[in-house]
Amino acid sequence: MRGVAQRRRRRAFLVVLAALGAVLVFVTGSLASSDRGAQTGADCSSVATSKPNWVSCMLDAMSVEERVGQMFVVDGFGETVDASDAQSVAANQTLYGPSISNIQDLIDAYHPGGIIYFTWSNTLTSPAQVVGLSNGIQQVALDQPAPVPMLISIDQEQGEVLRIGSPATVFPGNMALGATRSTKLAYRNAAITGQELRAMGINVDNAPVVDVNTNPKNEADGIRAFGDRVPFVSRFATAAVKGYERSGEVSAVAKHRPGLGDTSTNPDTGISVSHQTLNQVKKVNFPPFEAAIRAGVDQIMVTHILMPKIEPDVPTSLSHLFVTDLLRKKLGYHGVVITDALNAQALSGYTPAEVAIMAIKAGDDQLLESDGFPNVEPANLVPAYQAVLDAVQSGEIPMSRIDRSVTRILRSKWKLGLAEDPLTPTGAVNKVVGTPDHLDVARQTARRSITVLQNRRGLLPLKAEPGTRALVAGWGQTSTPLIANELASRGLTTQTLTTGSTPSQKQIDQAQAAARKNDLVVVNTFNAWSSGNTQVQLVRALVATGTPVIVVAIGTPYDVAYFPRVAAFVSTYDYQQVSINAAVAALFGRYRPRGRLPVTVHRPHHPHPVLFPFGFGLGY
Repeated sequence: MRGVAQRRRRRAFLVVLAALGAVLVFVTGSLASSDRGAQTGADCSSVATSKPNWVSCMLDAMSVEERVGQMFVVDGFGETVDASDAQSVAANQTLYGPSISNIQDLIDAYHPGGIIYFTWSNTLTSPAQVVGLSNGIQQVALDQPAPVPMLISIDQEQGEVLRIGSPATVFPGNMALGATRSTKLAYRNAAITGQELRAMGINVDNAPVVDVNTNPKNEADGIRAFGDRVPFVSRFATAAVKGYERSGEVSAVAKHRPGLGDTSTNPDTGISVSHQTLNQVKKVNFPPFEAAIRAGVDQIMVTHILMPKIEPDVPTSLSHLFVTDLLRKKLGYHGVVITDALNAQALSGYTPAEVAIMAIKAGDDQLLESDGFPNVEPANLVPAYQAVLDAVQSGEIPMSRIDRSVTRILRSKWKLGLAEDPLTPTGAVNKVVGTPDHLDVARQTARRSITVLQNRRGLLPLKAEPGTRALVAGWGQTSTPLIANELASRGLTTQTLTTGSTPSQKQIDQAQAAARKNDLVVVNTFNAWSSGNTQVQLVRALVATGTPVIVVAIGTPYDVAYFPRVAAFVSTYDYQQVSINAAVAALFGRYRPRGRLPVTVHRPHHPHPVLFPFGFGLGY
């Protein structure tokens, strides 16, 4: 990997070329790779302070291959850009072929416009490691014939979807923010997240989710959504977008248009279907995206939903109606449109080549060709990239269509300040990431979010009387011991029994027997309605012992509808430690819980009367 000094020397010799641009050579019926960017090593640094000039300069400097590459966001394995460990090399070669051993090879071969980070592919446990990886990627990008800086993205939604944990600041997720009723906290959480990401060299956060969670059995959104009411979600979407993009920290990505809130299946793992009409979509789904656009959102992510009452045969991400007509033309959105991961099960009926061509014809600017999951399978990038190149060469996709998307991508990079300096100072990362002030905001947010929905006979707040024995059971391999440790730190004698998402009858019997030997049971649940009712059976078996049962729901609060007889029910909306600490502190009355439901909880069976209305929450 060539260093910064060499790149600067090269720029000094080639600065004159920036003013010359590139000569476009028209050849009837085809476009050769030398049509643009005939000169190599083009330098646009002299015009980096002017967006139109820099964008034009960079566009002229790129070959067809480089322009097509800008339309792809990919992931590669390795803690560094040139990692040579056997595991990373094997993973990259499995994904992209024997010639791609590391991320540097990936950039050299495909010229992607963006790289996305995942915990399982890039580790991401040390801020210093992350910023080193980011700078390495930018240096390789700047060493290409057309030195275009890289968009580096991550799914740092906070709460349930989190790629970088401690020592970075970990915040509760969107539904927890909705429970605080504070858009100021939503803004501060997003602003701090953006500031810390940028200190690690990450300039795009695939957040916030702005879907309106109208389906209580939604496995795609749930606690990732702010709530179930349109104006409410729109206000929080506005606050979050402004927070992320404060002072150009990172680009926010409003997702998942046209809105997953009415669906039940996650498109990553199955076919996601919504039976909404177009009028319903416009009334319920679209307003938060419109609010995000008014707030200046840099990117919008389109996802893969089948909507049989609107366009039955085409997923929304590949639909000209949804992308170009309803987003570009109807709303006048001029930012970058990126697809959700294109290896999703929802698109399994199409080849990678078909998906790529359809996405570009629909109007998408960037194609997220990421592995997206911890397992490693051959990536879609190789056939997709070649298919787009072939389509451009044949004239099926006009070069002007590619240029429109690349121009939007370049404008986004300029807005982020990458034109002038894409490298991140390494010495500042530990002064920004996970500071005491940031951690304090996370604690405030968590405490404001904790929502008490049931408290029979005034069981809460608990009194830590000497000798009190508590069984702590339930869903989480990590959260169950965390709750037990917090209870023990407050004087209780605890027994821990982790039962998982689908406890067996043997585990239920063990928990029931243990409950009879304890004075109190605390059980954590996560979307109990989605696990074949075995979590529900566990809780009901514990209640049947007569020992007081407190449910701490670390997923959606809809679980309360299945547990009418528990002594107390507390919703944290996520399983991060900051939220669990806040929940246990609330159990003991260390502060007064103030959280209010950001959704409406109905009884689970027809005719679905309201059990707990939007805005409900007990205090003591």
